[in-house]
Amino acid sequence: MPKYLIIAEKPEAAKRISEALDSKAKPRKIGRVVPSFIVKNGDCEIIVTTALGHLYELTTTNEDRTVYPVLDYKWVPKHLIERDKRLEKWLEEMRKIGSGVDYYVNACDYDIEGSLIGYNVLRFLYGVSDYGRVFRMKLSTLTKREIQDAFRRMKPGLDMGLVKAGETRHIIDFLYGINLSRALTRSVSRFLRTPYVLSVGRVQTPTLNILVEREIAIETFIPTPYWVLRAEIVIKGKTYEAIYEGHRIQSLPEAKRLVEEASSKQAVVEKVERRFEKISAPEPFDLTTLQKEAYGAFGFTPSRTLSIAETLYLNALISYPRTSSQKLPPDIGYGEILEKLSENNAYAKAVEKILSKGSLEPKQGEKDDPAHPAIYPTGERKEGLNSEQLKLLDLITRRFLAAFEEGAEKAVCKNVLRIGGVRFVLKGSEILKKGWLDVYSPYYAPEEKTIPSLKEGETLVVEKVVLEEKFTNPPHRYNPASLVREMERLGIGTKATRAEIVETLYKRRYIAGKSIAVTELGFSLVSTLNKFSPKILSVEMTREVESDMDRIERGLLEEEIVVDTAKKDLVEILREVGGKEEDVGKHLSSSVIIILRDKNIIGRCPVCGNGELKIIVSKKSGKRFGICTNVFEGKCKLTIPLPQSPNKVYVTERICSSCKWPVVKVVTRKRPWFLCVNPSCPGKTNRLGKSA
Repeated sequence: MPKYLIIAEKPEAAKRISEALDSKAKPRKIGRVVPSFIVKNGDCEIIVTTALGHLYELTTTNEDRTVYPVLDYKWVPKHLIERDKRLEKWLEEMRKIGSGVDYYVNACDYDIEGSLIGYNVLRFLYGVSDYGRVFRMKLSTLTKREIQDAFRRMKPGLDMGLVKAGETRHIIDFLYGINLSRALTRSVSRFLRTPYVLSVGRVQTPTLNILVEREIAIETFIPTPYWVLRAEIVIKGKTYEAIYEGHRIQSLPEAKRLVEEASSKQAVVEKVERRFEKISAPEPFDLTTLQKEAYGAFGFTPSRTLSIAETLYLNALISYPRTSSQKLPPDIGYGEILEKLSENNAYAKAVEKILSKGSLEPKQGEKDDPAHPAIYPTGERKEGLNSEQLKLLDLITRRFLAAFEEGAEKAVCKNVLRIGGVRFVLKGSEILKKGWLDVYSPYYAPEEKTIPSLKEGETLVVEKVVLEEKFTNPPHRYNPASLVREMERLGIGTKATRAEIVETLYKRRYIAGKSIAVTELGFSLVSTLNKFSPKILSVEMTREVESDMDRIERGLLEEEIVVDTAKKDLVEILREVGGKEEDVGKHLSSSVIIILRDKNIIGRCPVCGNGELKIIVSKKSGKRFGICTNVFEGKCKLTIPLPQSPNKVYVTERICSSCKWPVVKVVTRKRPWFLCVNPSCPGKTNRLGKSA
């Protein structure tokens, strides 16, 4: 009896795979730490085990963080870097579970990261060198049918193109990250008493530069005045607004002249145009479009959207979300999915309408992904979803249904009115056929403006003509979703990493706000790099590396060539920074000092009202406590106890609902929790979510 070991990427996936492949759908659970299963499937025995994302990471033999350049690297178990006993036990149990098997199957996510995760487990944990005993499963959903089909048609060997591309990206990102961070951190360390690590990355820093350039464009924008001329027209007792045919008027004398010419109290209808427009159904979701739509509909950040989508995928409710495809191939089973969705009252009417057409031909977008189709619902049902999961699932489902619907139709009416010697335009629009809007209307509704039907030659009453001065607006700031879209347009980062990079910029305090503003530290970092080593900020260099990854994946380029080129570029950059280390430190240190100061400010002192409540660690005792800055001037007496090490305490912007004192975040070895700093808080508990 052949014995297989299937390696999943996450525990939830391992459970679903084991249940789908077991002949009785009741696999036997084994393992105390790693959720693994023994499966009976026909004449073979299957063990399903799971990684926990990346179990191996890159490190260097040079642990002195003040030394660079560092160009050596090696893969080591992640627990050695993070000093995580749980991960160590996880690896050890996985090793025992996988002993004595005949064949290995990588069933991790079918993308660059999943391919590399499985490959590292096979070569480092199980010591596999004979890839004739290895298979690759490709899954786009975790439904029972697809898991069974994927096991039957799994391919021998590994997807080495994806593996090599993934390993190359990790190596280059590691070398850039560790070296540039060491170089900049060392440059500011001589000017600071408190240690501070500056984070720089191959994709992260060019992305920050995009935001800085937009910020500069906003700050240096000079508004230009223009004038808008509009007329208020009375039609059948109601007032409607018509706009001057030329819309914007560039000079005040011209605007005043037009006002004089439009002094008549009557408007003559010179021309009536009526046309019909089709509003095409939207293409299916790829990840970036889903992130944009979810941000607009629910305010979810791109990283939050991806996290929710991955949970839905692991629960077999949607297809694999890390895709750049906008295509729905027939082999996903349109009819079966629609039949399942029809069992939900929210979609039954839309499904009935779609099925009544006979043929099922969804709208297809231009973007494609050889690994996975567009994001779609599987039609499966699950109880216990939270509100965010339900919202995103509904958005994905309605987008899928909309792709099968007919286009909508809109009537647009344009009336040209002459007032004196000046022409104005009165426009109206009306949806005549809702089509796909019926099912997708919660998330998109075209503006309608109904106006009465007019006839050429008809005379209307002019209530008044209004001249309004306006000014041109600066470019809009990016939000997290539009920034991810811009990164995709520029070809930097990947569909899987862009949202994470944006989150990193927030965490490093380089940017702030939903309408993204660059902080003083972010400006200082880009300004310094632009002065001393502008190549780090280059979108072109980053895009070129991404292009090389694609060529490696397709077998057109060797990874060693790409890594060697990256090393040469890196050494050149480090030479530029290292040669002016003191100047670099001077430029950056003042901004870092401001960040360090704000990092420890809990909030306004609730006792004296004008001091700041600050976290301090005593040099003598090592004890952590909070103190009002006015204590040092004898104007306040407030000091408060705070959780001690090994707990970590972080500033938040939260206020206790019971007493209005500031709230801090406390990170323990268990779950993080929130603490009202008021020792006498009247709430029953200091843990936020109950009373704070």
